[in-house]
Amino acid sequence: MKMGGVLVNSTLMGETFYILIGCGFNVTKNNPTICINDLVTEYNKQYNAALKPLRADYLIARVVTVLETLIHTFQDKGPNGVLPLYYKYWIHSGQQVRLGSAEGPKVSIVGLHDSGFLQVHQEGGEMVTVHPDGNTFDMLWNLILPKRQ
Repeated sequence: MKMGGVLVNSTLMGETFYILIGCGFNVTKNNPTICINDLVTEYNKQYNAALKPLRADYLIARVVTVLETLIHTFQDKGPNGVLPLYYKYWIHSGQQVRLGSAEGPKVSIVGLHDSGFLQVHQEGGEMVTVHPDGNTFDMLWNLILPKRQ
């Protein structure tokens, strides 16, 4: 179940690269889905524990602190400084998806291209880079679809 998300948008203006990062977490609102504190409650019941419910302000502080560390690592070491951690939590490697439609070619997600685009491996052996400006990834249907105008 989805309890949060991250949206990253980047722009190159002249020689300056700007990144806008937005993120959100469902800490307390358990309807219509589930929230983090529901999981804390369930964990406490299952393991006879006494974890306190998560406070949104603590989560924000922690996220900003970790993000700042990751940004510094990226600035110092480039992508290779953060990619091992990224791939540790990456859920898409090897995932089978179809390109364009439910009948489109079946591909396996490989990872990220050096430029940050999604890379997929076609059944015939060809590696394809999927550019986000023209595609969207529908995880529910395992499809990579052209964006609608």
